[in-house]
Amino acid sequence: MKFIFVLLMFLVLATFPLGIKRLFIRKDSLLRRMFYVLLVASISLVSHVIVVLTQNETVATVAYAFYFSSATWISVFVFDVCGYYVGSKSAYNIVKFCIIPIAIIDNLAVFANIFYPFMYDVYFTRWFGDFYLHYRGTVFLFLHVLFGHALFIYSFVILLGRILKEPPTFRIKYYSLLTFIFLILISNIIYVLTAFPFNFSILVYAACFIASYQVLVNVLPNRVIQKTLGLIAGNLKNGIILLDNNNKCLYVNSFVHDVFECDTKSILNHDVMQEFIRQKELSGAEKESSFSKEIDFQSKDKRLILQLSDYFIKECDVTIGHYYLIEDVTESKNQVYEEKMLRTRDKLTGLYNQDYFFEKVEHRIKFDRFTTYCIIVTDLVNFKLINDLHGKPFGDTILLRLADSIRSHAAPDDIYGRLFNDHFVMFVPKRHFDEKAYIESFQNKMSYLHNFSYNLIGHMGVYEVDDLSLPVSIMCDRAFLALHSIKSDYKIRVAYYDDTLRQEVLKMQMLMNELPQALKNGQLVMYLQPQVKKDGELVGAEALVRWHHPTRGVIPPSDFIEIIEKINIISDVDRYVWECACAKLAGWKRIGREDLTISVNISANDFFTMDLYETFTQLVKKYDVSPRNLNLEITETAVIFDLDNQERLLDRLRSAGFIVEMDDFGSGYSSLNMLKDISVDVLKIDMAFLQKSKNDGKNRIILEKIIMLAKELGMHVITEGVENDSQISFLSDAGCDLFQGFYFSRPVPIDDFEEKYFKR
Repeated sequence: MKFIFVLLMFLVLATFPLGIKRLFIRKDSLLRRMFYVLLVASISLVSHVIVVLTQNETVATVAYAFYFSSATWISVFVFDVCGYYVGSKSAYNIVKFCIIPIAIIDNLAVFANIFYPFMYDVYFTRWFGDFYLHYRGTVFLFLHVLFGHALFIYSFVILLGRILKEPPTFRIKYYSLLTFIFLILISNIIYVLTAFPFNFSILVYAACFIASYQVLVNVLPNRVIQKTLGLIAGNLKNGIILLDNNNKCLYVNSFVHDVFECDTKSILNHDVMQEFIRQKELSGAEKESSFSKEIDFQSKDKRLILQLSDYFIKECDVTIGHYYLIEDVTESKNQVYEEKMLRTRDKLTGLYNQDYFFEKVEHRIKFDRFTTYCIIVTDLVNFKLINDLHGKPFGDTILLRLADSIRSHAAPDDIYGRLFNDHFVMFVPKRHFDEKAYIESFQNKMSYLHNFSYNLIGHMGVYEVDDLSLPVSIMCDRAFLALHSIKSDYKIRVAYYDDTLRQEVLKMQMLMNELPQALKNGQLVMYLQPQVKKDGELVGAEALVRWHHPTRGVIPPSDFIEIIEKINIISDVDRYVWECACAKLAGWKRIGREDLTISVNISANDFFTMDLYETFTQLVKKYDVSPRNLNLEITETAVIFDLDNQERLLDRLRSAGFIVEMDDFGSGYSSLNMLKDISVDVLKIDMAFLQKSKNDGKNRIILEKIIMLAKELGMHVITEGVENDSQISFLSDAGCDLFQGFYFSRPVPIDDFEEKYFKR
């Protein structure tokens, strides 16, 4: 028996150097702690072998001292290993400040026992026919044993507490240590409670910690990784199907179960998998090469777009299995589609937006340079007015109907979209374009608006593409030019771009480029049109502007006023005319003609770009003229956007002595309402009332009533556009005070004006 035990001890001891070496060279705190356990365990093992073999009491006493001492340090280092492994900071502090000092005191007592036996002594005992030297302990040895076993029990409790706190997946990390400590504790208790000469717990120590090294370093991490990966795979939002090298399904995760309602046995027979396998065969891909394909799948509650891919698992270039990865790309595909819709489609109508329409047309022209195409732009007459009167939702309904009209009438190869507001655009082969059919389609779509009293009229501007090198935006501009040529025409519905329009555009562009410099160079000249009594007596004049172009001669305002507004220099031009008017009033004052007035126009833009009160008061002060001589003409459209503030401003100007005139009365659709809201001194009746109509009687009645109303409101009346004696006679009888028109004089240069009226 002795021989067998000693042989086992030496066999175990022979493995210690290898274990100690492997643990020592690792730069890992846990393995370094395990190294200390094996180191003192080897001392314990050697000392116990000596005890078993010796027949000398002194040698046995010394060997037992080393045995008991090393046993103490084994329990200390085991406790330290367990505390570190579970991450207990308190265990580290207990070892450092409490257990190690006690262990040192215990060791000193054990070795002192060699010289002064107070803990144990040795005696001979007979087992299996051989004599052995065994120890006999006192209460002090009991305390020594109790200390060591208490540490083992404490280690056991620490591990058990950690197991109870961990989720099931990670409990496996602590099972091995817990089992090993339990075995060591039981075997050691058996040895202590009996007089058996062989302490097999030392073998358990060795076996357990050598096994612990393997389990903690190799087995456990792999087991934890496998379980963790299993949980990850099971909870993935993607599907996984794992097959072995015989194409047998080993595993499917919860995604596959939920989506396909299949298990490992039937998944490969599912329609989706069969379709994927068929698609791979059709693609000509090699059998063991990866392949990916999108497949539509109608699940139990919705349509899905699935991305299926297969991958092969190889070891040493030998295929040991493969797996399918299934990704639900429905949301991402829908998102891409929605982003494309936002990028390419008009939000309201769903037609192409401007940028994408241009892109599509450019692409078509690039690959088809032989078909003759037309660019067609559409416009609804007075659509803004419809929006203002009936509200945006109603306006949107009309736009949707117009979009439906275009969509239903378009051929498959037509390109169409919405540019902005009520402007739609089409790019169609010339052979498809039938203007009558388009107009009828529009009228049919609008005919459902039974309760809508406004007659919707659609215009179309057409440019036959004769230059494919032009940018699409320029093509659309040319169609817009054609459209604008009939903008105010209610009879003509379709207009075509031609060279005449192009020349007009070039002319407008030239004027636009030259106007700012013309203002600086004094080419804009003030003209005067007289305002007189019925007998021709001069009362004043209206200041107008003409452009004295160095090469084109005198350009009338109808050709450049709109351009001035577009390039935003209207306020500069107005300010220039006001300066000229004040300078001329000052000149007239010097020759004794302080009885004359000059009326100047105030544009809508002026109210927002300058302080009009400050400007006019400074002007009359600068030129030393009376505010009563500078009349200020406004239109209802100039003040309608900010009525309250403009009314306060006009009241201040009137209080400062300026005469305020309302120009073009009767040309707007809210003139009577404006009379209620704004106080003016002079009402200037629009010449439209003097033009012949089917019922001149009504015209006369309206004019008489307007003049009567103005008089009752305390206003003077000027009628412009007077052209003959009968008009003068009628207006005089109706009570009109002053007249202005070609009957007396056209707008003329200042010198001609003064020549006519001052040198009689």
